[in-house]
Amino acid sequence: MVSLESVDFSYNNLTGPIPEGGTFRNASFKAYVGNLGLCGDVRGLLSCFSTSGEVSHKHHKRLVIAIVVPVVGVLVLAATVITIMLLCRDDHREKLEMEKAARESSESSIWERECKFTFMDIANATGNFDEACCIGRGRFGSVYKAELPTGHVDAVKRFHVAHSEEMVDMYQKSFDNEIAALTEVRHRNIVKLHGFCLKSGYMYLVYEYVSRGSLGEVLHGEEGGTKLDWAMRVKVVHGLAHALAYLHHDCSLPIVHRDVSVNNILLESHFEPRLSDFGTAKLLNPDSSNWTAVAGSYGYMAPELAYTMRVTEKCDVYSFGVVALEVMMGKHPGELISSLPSLPEGKESLLKETLDQRLPAPAGQLAEEVVFIVKVALARISSNPSSRPSMRFVAQEISAQTQACIPQPFETITIGMLNSFWE
Repeated sequence: MVSLESVDFSYNNLTGPIPEGGTFRNASFKAYVGNLGLCGDVRGLLSCFSTSGEVSHKHHKRLVIAIVVPVVGVLVLAATVITIMLLCRDDHREKLEMEKAARESSESSIWERECKFTFMDIANATGNFDEACCIGRGRFGSVYKAELPTGHVDAVKRFHVAHSEEMVDMYQKSFDNEIAALTEVRHRNIVKLHGFCLKSGYMYLVYEYVSRGSLGEVLHGEEGGTKLDWAMRVKVVHGLAHALAYLHHDCSLPIVHRDVSVNNILLESHFEPRLSDFGTAKLLNPDSSNWTAVAGSYGYMAPELAYTMRVTEKCDVYSFGVVALEVMMGKHPGELISSLPSLPEGKESLLKETLDQRLPAPAGQLAEEVVFIVKVALARISSNPSSRPSMRFVAQEISAQTQACIPQPFETITIGMLNSFWE
């Protein structure tokens, strides 16, 4: 290479350090143009030390960028998506909470024809549903007495907290049934629903307060042998007959109560009856088969419900007969009902011995009314639904006061005679 005087490596895409010889070092920059990878002690070229470091640095930088940029991009995208989802969820939750608050606000306002009051009025009147204000408990809830500042006294039914999905459905159905039935009816012998509301997960029904409590409590308690005399008992049966006749025949859709019993009849101060507890009531739709699950109280349900699920007014008719007999006898007539088909002729029980022995035997017009009610009741506990006269018929008979005179002395009338007397 001693004789080498000039070199020209331009545009060969060469890399690496140039040789240390004078010819290479003294060559002009033009001799190395087009070789970006060359380095050396020539003006215009980078020194090999700095180039190596910078190349390495650039390579490292490019590697870092190649790794970091996609990762950061993914993280930013993920964060954006998560933020949007959280914002949407918060907006949805806020919307639900606002809807719930609005719903509870509107539902907390309890309607009433004479005046309006709120849930807070009820809560304050019951000491926030204190046990001292509790006047009864049932399968679905507890009932509280609420004395409002306006002077109104109401009975508030608060449904129990449901501990299973099945119970939630059952309570909701009972709640809906009461509202559907009682908002449609207006009758002096049916308890009045003042309003309803949903609050903090509880369901509330607000009724008129009926002072004496249930017929069962009065009939089987001390008042049954004193204040609940024959005239009051006739009054109770008449009121119940009119209430059922109204439900079956005078509503836009016939309503079957399905749980008529002495415990679901309330008595006001003058023993005027109020049919209550419509939690199992059913509106009969003429376009439906009206098949449903069995409902009612043991000892009052019609016998056909043991083999059919079809609900008709005749189910209430049977229950009315049982209640009417219980009112007259002072005890549940289960034993009498089961013995009727097998009563031997000549050994029938006397009516006077079957009636409530805590009261003196009825006499005069009152005796005729008692006999009439027992006849009516016996005709309605027939095992054959089609043979049970309708409630409208008995209500009309009561209103017309066409009871026949007693055909023989009251003391000689037997249950068998009354059971076969009805036409």
